[in-house]
Amino acid sequence: MSMTSTTKTAAPGPEPLLPPHWSTLDSVLWAYLLLPMLIFLPGFFVPAVGLPLAMLALAGGLHFLAGAGRNPQIAIPPLGDLLLLAVFAAAWAMLGGAGHLFHANGTDWVPRFAVLRDLVVEAWPPRYEDGGTTMLLRAPLSYYLPVAWLTNVTSLALADSLLLVWTWLGVALFFGANLGGSRQRKLAAALIFAFASGLDAVGLLLRHGSLPWPMQHIEWWAEGMQYSSNTTLLFWVPNHGLPGWIAAAWLWRFRDDTRFLARLPMLFLPLMLWSPLVALGLLPLAAIAAAKHWHHLLGAGNRRMLLTSLALVALPGALVASYLLLGMFGPAVEPNALSTTATVLRQPAGLGNTLLFILLEVALFCAVLLRHDRSPLTLGVVALLLVLPWTRFGPNNDLLMRASIPALAILWLLLADTLTATAADGGLSGAGRKLLLLLFVLGAITPLLEIQRALGGRSWPADTRLTAPQALGGFPPHYFAKRDGHWLHGFLRR
Repeated sequence: MSMTSTTKTAAPGPEPLLPPHWSTLDSVLWAYLLLPMLIFLPGFFVPAVGLPLAMLALAGGLHFLAGAGRNPQIAIPPLGDLLLLAVFAAAWAMLGGAGHLFHANGTDWVPRFAVLRDLVVEAWPPRYEDGGTTMLLRAPLSYYLPVAWLTNVTSLALADSLLLVWTWLGVALFFGANLGGSRQRKLAAALIFAFASGLDAVGLLLRHGSLPWPMQHIEWWAEGMQYSSNTTLLFWVPNHGLPGWIAAAWLWRFRDDTRFLARLPMLFLPLMLWSPLVALGLLPLAAIAAAKHWHHLLGAGNRRMLLTSLALVALPGALVASYLLLGMFGPAVEPNALSTTATVLRQPAGLGNTLLFILLEVALFCAVLLRHDRSPLTLGVVALLLVLPWTRFGPNNDLLMRASIPALAILWLLLADTLTATAADGGLSGAGRKLLLLLFVLGAITPLLEIQRALGGRSWPADTRLTAPQALGGFPPHYFAKRDGHWLHGFLRR
């Protein structure tokens, strides 16, 4: 009897939640992340500089896809699954500030829409007069640039609606590319990711002796420290949340793919124009993933891909970094007048307060999940989340809030993976599963309060007359820099 007649084909196992293969949707998501860079370079810099560097960035983007997209399994998920995830993403995005269909917090969305408005109305890069000094809008702008460019050729009245569509597209692509398994598992994982949070309500009770009141924003319970829930990120700072989720999910999914790791430098080029602090938070995690495979990365083929990635990134990356650092080495940045932490940031956090923050925000989740996964990257995620609360940088302790986004995204994706997996698939069982589910339910109080505010608060229209300096109450140095006095200004348009 022949081998072919006696050999049985093993039944395929269940599809993992986090697909191990690059898909067509991943390629579309990469275009979503890279597109603002291709608008920024020729739009903000003189053609002799901006256009060649945009071509380098585009070549780098294609180089990234040449390795990541070489896997034969590039089929997209079933259409019904994608539609379900897209509908959920639309509901989640509409409850946030973009589009102003529901209540939007004024602290972030008033200045955010003013920045978008100036990118539409003013010549690039936008400039302002401040007592005889010309100030330049200098901030991470990727979230706004595609919408601003499209609004320039349509109407300012459409800007808010287009920003909602752009936000929804990022969330829908993120879910579609990164969630696998059955339709039920995809939707359950999306819900878990949306409602994942640290135990802010418990912290509020232990630290202040009170329970949350309706529509309260409770994530500053630790006085100057915050690990934002995913819903908080989408409702307050999608410009930071979206790139952090996307990059972190890719790093986790392809942490053992040397072709992806050899092209990692290219990922940081668009990421830093979306959010420099998110890029900074991803850097140690990327280093851990690369270090595990350093001997393969230094092999002839991968070494050539790595050097090519570095060469394509070097010049456009240096220009973008120079732009983002304009004015950042002048006088010390004072707390923004709009900040909810302006007073507490001047006070020491306190050892007990910091330890309680770490315990309730991440340590309990990490302790349960480390029983399930102790890979180097997981250990790096845990270490970063334990270390960041001891740092204090930025007008709103921004390093803690934003550099933590990639590590938190991986933590919450692991949470979704664990809670949606059966014991036979490697998920937790018994007491461990019940404890993790209890922690998730307690944490979900935070996003539920954010959603309650969106539904119960008063909706208000975006103001198309308000400029960024008016919305920010002046010229805070983390948004503006002086027009003159730096070599880069000779390369800027106008």
